[in-house]
Amino acid sequence: MMNNFRKLALVSAIAAMPMTGFAMQAMDDEALSGVTGQDGISIGLELNATLNVGIEDTDGFATATDPGLLLLIGHSLSGGVTIDLDSGTRGGNGVLRVGISVDDLVMETGNIHVMPGTDGTGGLANMTTQVGLADSSNQILDSMTISIDELELAIELGAGATDFLNIVDGNVGTLGIANFQLNDLAGGGAIGVDNIEITGLDLSGTTASLNDDGLELTMGSALDSINISMSRVSLNAAATTPNYLGNVYITGLDIAGTTVTISGK
Repeated sequence: MMNNFRKLALVSAIAAMPMTGFAMQAMDDEALSGVTGQDGISIGLELNATLNVGIEDTDGFATATDPGLLLLIGHSLSGGVTIDLDSGTRGGNGVLRVGISVDDLVMETGNIHVMPGTDGTGGLANMTTQVGLADSSNQILDSMTISIDELELAIELGAGATDFLNIVDGNVGTLGIANFQLNDLAGGGAIGVDNIEITGLDLSGTTASLNDDGLELTMGSALDSINISMSRVSLNAAATTPNYLGNVYITGLDIAGTTVTISGK
Protein backbone atom coordinates (compact mmCIF):
# COMPACT_ATOMS: atom_id res chain seq x y z
CA MET A 1 0.00 0.00 0.00
CA MET A 2 2.75 2.47 1.01
CA ASN A 3 4.82 1.70 -2.13
CA ASN A 4 1.77 2.26 -4.34
CA PHE A 5 1.13 5.61 -2.63
CA ARG A 6 4.72 6.74 -3.21
CA LYS A 7 4.57 5.79 -6.90
CA LEU A 8 1.23 7.57 -7.32
CA ALA A 9 2.66 10.71 -5.68
CA LEU A 10 5.65 10.64 -8.03
CA VAL A 11 3.47 10.21 -11.15
CA SER A 12 1.19 13.06 -10.02
CA ALA A 13 4.17 15.39 -9.47
CA ILE A 14 5.57 14.64 -12.94
CA ALA A 15 2.20 15.16 -14.59
CA ALA A 16 1.82 18.56 -12.88
CA MET A 17 5.12 19.92 -14.21
CA PRO A 18 5.17 21.84 -17.52
CA MET A 19 6.82 19.78 -20.21
CA THR A 20 9.62 22.13 -21.23
CA GLY A 21 12.43 19.68 -21.91
CA PHE A 22 13.47 18.72 -18.34
CA ALA A 23 15.64 15.62 -18.18
CA MET A 24 13.82 13.15 -15.92
CA GLN A 25 15.18 10.04 -14.26
CA ALA A 26 12.96 7.50 -12.54
CA MET A 27 13.53 6.84 -8.81
CA ASP A 28 13.31 3.32 -7.45
CA ASP A 29 11.62 2.34 -4.18
CA GLU A 30 14.87 2.54 -2.21
CA ALA A 31 15.53 6.11 -3.35
CA LEU A 32 11.95 7.14 -2.66
CA SER A 33 12.16 5.81 0.89
CA GLY A 34 14.80 8.45 1.67
CA VAL A 35 12.65 11.38 0.53
CA THR A 36 11.08 13.18 3.49
CA GLY A 37 9.45 16.54 4.06
CA GLN A 38 11.01 19.18 6.35
CA ASP A 39 9.44 22.40 7.56
CA GLY A 40 11.47 25.50 8.33
CA ILE A 41 14.36 27.37 6.77
CA SER A 42 18.08 26.70 7.10
CA ILE A 43 20.72 29.28 6.14
CA GLY A 44 24.39 28.32 5.96
CA LEU A 45 27.09 30.99 6.12
CA GLU A 46 30.83 30.69 5.57
CA LEU A 47 31.90 34.00 7.04
CA ASN A 48 34.74 36.10 5.73
CA ALA A 49 33.62 39.56 6.79
CA THR A 50 35.46 42.75 7.77
CA LEU A 51 33.71 45.81 9.16
CA ASN A 52 33.94 48.83 11.44
CA VAL A 53 31.53 49.02 14.39
CA GLY A 54 30.50 52.16 16.27
CA ILE A 55 28.54 52.33 19.55
CA GLU A 56 27.50 55.90 20.35
CA ASP A 57 26.56 57.27 23.76
CA THR A 58 24.60 60.41 22.95
CA ASP A 59 24.57 62.03 26.42
CA GLY A 60 27.92 61.17 28.04
CA PHE A 61 28.02 60.85 31.84
CA ALA A 62 28.19 62.99 34.98
CA THR A 63 31.66 64.53 34.57
CA ALA A 64 31.99 64.13 30.81
CA THR A 65 28.64 65.22 29.43
CA ASP A 66 29.60 65.44 25.76
CA PRO A 67 28.62 62.40 23.63
CA GLY A 68 31.16 59.63 23.06
CA LEU A 69 31.71 56.97 20.40
CA LEU A 70 33.26 53.53 20.94
CA LEU A 71 34.86 52.37 17.68
CA LEU A 72 35.98 48.89 16.64
CA ILE A 73 38.08 49.39 13.52
CA GLY A 74 38.97 46.39 11.36
CA HIS A 75 36.60 44.02 13.19
CA SER A 76 36.43 40.69 11.32
CA LEU A 77 34.64 37.34 11.49
CA SER A 78 35.51 34.05 9.81
CA GLY A 79 34.13 30.55 10.21
CA GLY A 80 30.91 28.62 9.74
CA VAL A 81 27.49 29.71 10.99
CA THR A 82 24.19 27.90 10.37
CA ILE A 83 20.85 29.57 11.11
CA ASP A 84 17.69 27.44 11.38
CA LEU A 85 14.22 28.99 11.54
CA ASP A 86 11.18 27.04 12.76
CA SER A 87 7.78 28.11 14.03
CA GLY A 88 5.24 26.25 16.12
CA THR A 89 2.63 26.55 18.84
CA ARG A 90 3.12 26.04 22.57
CA GLY A 91 0.25 26.31 25.05
CA GLY A 92 -2.00 27.75 22.36
CA ASN A 93 0.47 30.54 21.52
CA GLY A 94 2.78 30.90 18.54
CA VAL A 95 6.56 30.70 18.93
CA LEU A 96 9.47 31.22 16.54
CA ARG A 97 12.65 29.23 17.21
CA VAL A 98 15.90 30.61 15.77
CA GLY A 99 18.73 28.10 16.06
CA ILE A 100 22.28 29.37 15.57
CA SER A 101 25.15 26.89 15.19
CA VAL A 102 28.73 28.17 15.27
CA ASP A 103 31.69 26.11 14.06
CA ASP A 104 35.33 27.25 14.35
CA LEU A 105 34.51 30.95 14.58
CA VAL A 106 37.51 33.31 14.68
CA MET A 107 36.92 36.95 15.56
CA GLU A 108 39.42 39.78 15.29
CA THR A 109 38.09 42.53 17.53
CA GLY A 110 39.92 45.24 15.63
CA ASN A 111 41.61 48.13 17.38
CA ILE A 112 39.20 49.74 19.85
CA HIS A 113 39.10 53.54 20.13
CA VAL A 114 37.13 56.08 22.16
CA MET A 115 36.14 59.08 20.03
CA PRO A 116 33.80 62.12 20.15
CA GLY A 117 30.17 61.31 19.43
CA THR A 118 27.13 63.42 18.61
CA ASP A 119 23.64 63.86 20.07
CA GLY A 120 22.43 61.36 17.50
CA THR A 121 22.20 63.76 14.56
CA GLY A 122 25.70 63.05 13.20
CA GLY A 123 24.90 59.49 12.20
CA LEU A 124 27.07 57.73 9.63
CA ALA A 125 28.78 60.99 8.62
CA ASN A 126 30.34 61.37 12.09
CA MET A 127 31.18 57.65 12.16
CA THR A 128 33.12 58.02 8.91
CA THR A 129 34.89 61.15 10.20
CA GLN A 130 35.96 59.50 13.46
CA VAL A 131 37.21 56.35 11.73
CA GLY A 132 39.54 58.61 9.73
CA LEU A 133 40.77 60.34 12.91
CA ALA A 134 41.39 57.15 14.90
CA ASP A 135 45.04 56.58 15.83
CA SER A 136 47.23 55.42 18.73
CA SER A 137 46.36 58.52 20.78
CA ASN A 138 42.77 57.31 21.27
CA GLN A 139 43.25 53.52 21.05
CA ILE A 140 42.36 51.89 24.35
CA LEU A 141 42.59 48.25 23.26
CA ASP A 142 44.77 46.64 20.62
CA SER A 143 43.15 44.14 18.28
CA MET A 144 42.67 40.70 19.84
CA THR A 145 42.01 37.32 18.24
CA ILE A 146 39.13 35.39 19.86
CA SER A 147 38.41 31.83 18.75
CA ILE A 148 35.36 29.65 19.51
CA ASP A 149 35.37 25.95 18.62
CA GLU A 150 31.61 25.37 18.54
CA LEU A 151 28.38 26.70 20.01
CA GLU A 152 24.67 25.95 19.64
CA LEU A 153 22.15 28.68 20.47
CA ALA A 154 18.35 28.63 20.47
CA ILE A 155 16.43 31.91 20.54
CA GLU A 156 12.65 31.90 21.01
CA LEU A 157 10.32 34.74 20.07
CA GLY A 158 6.57 35.07 20.43
CA ALA A 159 3.85 34.66 23.05
CA GLY A 160 4.61 30.94 23.38
CA ALA A 161 8.35 31.43 24.07
CA THR A 162 9.72 30.06 27.34
CA ASP A 163 13.02 31.96 27.15
CA PHE A 164 14.32 34.69 24.90
CA LEU A 165 17.63 32.78 24.71
CA ASN A 166 18.34 29.16 25.51
CA ILE A 167 21.82 27.74 24.91
CA VAL A 168 21.08 24.10 24.18
CA ASP A 169 24.59 22.79 23.53
CA GLY A 170 27.07 25.41 24.66
CA ASN A 171 30.31 23.45 25.08
CA VAL A 172 32.76 25.97 23.68
CA GLY A 173 35.80 23.74 24.13
CA THR A 174 38.77 26.07 24.46
CA LEU A 175 38.16 29.80 24.17
CA GLY A 176 41.36 31.51 23.08
CA ILE A 177 42.24 35.19 23.26
CA ALA A 178 45.56 36.32 21.81
CA ASN A 179 47.40 39.66 22.10
CA PHE A 180 45.34 41.36 24.80
CA GLN A 181 46.61 44.90 25.52
CA LEU A 182 44.70 47.54 27.50
CA ASN A 183 46.23 51.00 27.03
CA ASP A 184 46.28 53.80 29.63
CA LEU A 185 46.02 56.85 27.36
CA ALA A 186 46.39 59.23 30.30
CA GLY A 187 49.59 57.68 31.68
CA GLY A 188 51.05 56.07 28.56
CA GLY A 189 51.31 52.55 30.00
CA ALA A 190 49.49 49.32 29.22
CA ILE A 191 48.47 45.97 30.69
CA GLY A 192 49.25 43.10 28.35
CA VAL A 193 48.65 39.35 28.19
CA ASP A 194 50.13 37.38 25.31
CA ASN A 195 47.62 34.52 25.45
CA ILE A 196 44.49 33.76 27.46
CA GLU A 197 42.97 30.26 27.37
CA ILE A 198 39.64 29.42 29.03
CA THR A 199 38.64 25.77 29.38
CA GLY A 200 35.62 24.13 30.99
CA LEU A 201 33.45 26.82 29.42
CA ASP A 202 30.16 25.00 28.85
CA LEU A 203 27.21 27.38 28.43
CA SER A 204 24.66 24.57 28.11
CA GLY A 205 21.51 25.40 30.05
CA THR A 206 22.23 29.13 30.13
CA THR A 207 19.05 31.12 29.50
CA ALA A 208 18.15 34.76 29.00
CA SER A 209 14.96 36.74 29.32
CA LEU A 210 13.97 40.32 28.59
CA ASN A 211 12.18 42.29 31.30
CA ASP A 212 11.83 45.89 32.51
CA ASP A 213 15.37 45.78 33.93
CA GLY A 214 16.95 44.74 30.62
CA LEU A 215 18.54 41.48 29.44
CA GLU A 216 18.78 38.99 32.32
CA LEU A 217 21.18 36.04 31.88
CA THR A 218 21.05 32.99 34.14
CA MET A 219 24.17 30.84 33.90
CA GLY A 220 23.69 27.10 33.35
CA SER A 221 24.71 24.36 35.78
CA ALA A 222 27.60 23.24 33.53
CA LEU A 223 29.55 26.43 34.36
CA ASP A 224 30.84 24.94 37.59
CA SER A 225 34.49 24.25 36.79
CA ILE A 226 36.14 26.92 34.63
CA ASN A 227 39.91 27.14 34.26
CA ILE A 228 41.73 30.25 33.04
CA SER A 229 45.36 30.46 31.95
CA MET A 230 47.09 33.80 31.24
CA SER A 231 50.61 33.67 29.85
CA ARG A 232 53.24 36.44 29.88
CA VAL A 233 51.32 39.02 31.89
CA SER A 234 52.86 42.48 31.87
CA LEU A 235 51.95 45.76 33.55
CA ASN A 236 54.16 47.83 31.22
CA ALA A 237 53.28 46.16 27.92
CA ALA A 238 53.71 49.42 25.97
CA ALA A 239 57.39 49.68 26.91
CA THR A 240 60.09 48.93 24.33
CA THR A 241 61.22 46.04 26.55
CA PRO A 242 58.27 44.98 28.77
CA ASN A 243 58.80 43.35 32.15
CA TYR A 244 56.68 40.24 32.69
CA LEU A 245 55.02 39.17 35.91
CA GLY A 246 54.90 35.62 34.60
CA ASN A 247 51.86 33.41 34.12
CA VAL A 248 48.58 33.53 36.06
CA TYR A 249 46.26 30.53 36.57
CA ILE A 250 42.70 30.33 37.91
CA THR A 251 41.08 26.92 38.42
CA GLY A 252 37.74 25.61 39.63
CA LEU A 253 35.82 28.82 38.97
CA ASP A 254 32.12 28.08 39.64
CA ILE A 255 29.54 30.58 38.32
CA ALA A 256 26.63 28.14 37.83
CA GLY A 257 23.32 29.80 38.65
CA THR A 258 24.81 33.30 38.55
CA THR A 259 22.43 35.97 37.23
CA VAL A 260 23.73 38.84 35.12
CA THR A 261 21.53 41.81 34.16
CA ILE A 262 22.52 44.03 31.24
CA SER A 263 20.66 47.31 30.80
CA GLY A 264 21.04 50.76 29.34
CA LYS A 265 21.51 53.92 31.42
